[in-house]
Amino acid sequence: MALPYGVEGFATPKHLVKEDGTTAVVDDKLNFKVIEFNKGAKKIIVSHSRVYEDEKKGSETAAKRTEADSTKKATRKLKSNLEKTTLGDITGLQALKDEMEEKEARSAGKRKNSFTFRNPK
Repeated sequence: MALPYGVEGFATPKHLVKEDGTTAVVDDKLNFKVIEFNKGAKKIIVSHSRVYEDEKKGSETAAKRTEADSTKKATRKLKSNLEKTTLGDITGLQALKDEMEEKEARSAGKRKNSFTFRNPK
């Protein structure tokens, strides 16, 4: 393939494969992507197969990005719905714990100090 400014383009048979699996023939009009450029030799290597491969990869990447975005949104929503513990909650729980321990100590103390009088005969 001859290009302006004396640049020559080359495509290996591997890069002339169309999306349907057939090989390009002379006079086919196709889109190509430059995959290598040698400025000194004024040569480029082009690929038709890389055009649709990159489109396929781009759509897969977009699908993964969409999935990741929806996961992030769901995570944020879950986190925002969670109850958050505050210092007031902790103080209230500590007071409840102290009260329960105090009641337990009082009832244990009654059991230890209680005794039964028996009438000796």
